[in-house]
Amino acid sequence: MFRKIAKFIKLVLFGLLLVLGLILIYDRFFSSKNIAIVHNNQNVKSIEILLTDNNVAINNIDTSRMDTDMCKRKIEGADGVIFAGGNDFDPEIYGGDRSLVEEYSREDDDKSLAILDYTIGLKKPILGICRGMQLINIYYGGSLYDDIGKQFSTQIVHRGSDKALSYHEIDLSEGSILSKILHSDRIEVNSYHHEGIKDLAEGLSVSATSDDGLIEAIENPYYPYMLGVQWHPELSYENNKYSKKIFKDFVKNSNAGRN
Repeated sequence: MFRKIAKFIKLVLFGLLLVLGLILIYDRFFSSKNIAIVHNNQNVKSIEILLTDNNVAINNIDTSRMDTDMCKRKIEGADGVIFAGGNDFDPEIYGGDRSLVEEYSREDDDKSLAILDYTIGLKKPILGICRGMQLINIYYGGSLYDDIGKQFSTQIVHRGSDKALSYHEIDLSEGSILSKILHSDRIEVNSYHHEGIKDLAEGLSVSATSDDGLIEAIENPYYPYMLGVQWHPELSYENNKYSKKIFKDFVKNSNAGRN
């Protein structure tokens, strides 16, 4: 009797180990989620690499090469959407000064706003990076500084000379979603932008600010999942625990399903 019980226990343990092994293999080699990256002919390789490392299938949406309807169809199949960095916006959209901006395309801006509107209509989880964060603010009625150094402050360098990355610290807003994700109240971030949020759109909340008072991160507390950061966490993902936390939290919450 004892031998039969022992044999049964061994079979049960073997079965449990087999199931666990199959789960690990599936998680390692088979994508369980699909994340769309919306950009305008930008280099998003860093985002693609980190999503692959997180076992996520990538849906690359280049708005400069696809019409709006095609972009929308690709959004429908995504579990979450990243609006990546890119060119400036046409200041006419929010009442700014065209003489202060660099490369922009009004056609692409309008397309990006339409895609964001469609994404919001589907309630897909959203992460905005740099231009993506600014896009969210403009969509809800906010405005931008066309040139931070000329219109706001030179206290902090938000983009290095020759358009190089710079670095500075930011304060996370107490009680914000971002502070809960990162479990910190102050972190260092990279910086690569000359535009920034001027008037925050109604309904959005400030998640972080730099020491000069510029808004560095935003969130929408009335939406299932919407976070925007001004820096580029994808560029520091490999060696920065906070960058890892941002993307891992986004992937974890990208579970809206495919409509």
